[in-house]
Amino acid sequence: MKKQNKAVRILFLVRAFLWVTALAATAYWIYWSFQLYHLGYYDPYEYSGLLRPILTRGLLVSLVCLGISLILRGVSDRLKKKDSGNTSG
Repeated sequence: MKKQNKAVRILFLVRAFLWVTALAATAYWIYWSFQLYHLGYYDPYEYSGLLRPILTRGLLVSLVCLGISLILRGVSDRLKKKDSGNTSG
């Protein structure tokens, strides 16, 4: 019981780290979106050509982090369910 409880806590910390990473990746491309305007790129074709690689990388990192987080949530839920089934009052 104690090992599973510790595993659930570790999984939660890993999931929290993944969410922070996803947030940071999103903030990164948003920052560069505004930074490109600040640098003087107003032409939509030039702007989109410069932003596209940053946006793609940021969104890909975010989606991968969120996907892994959801998988870990399922693992955590199974551990909790298994733990609650083992306790007898």
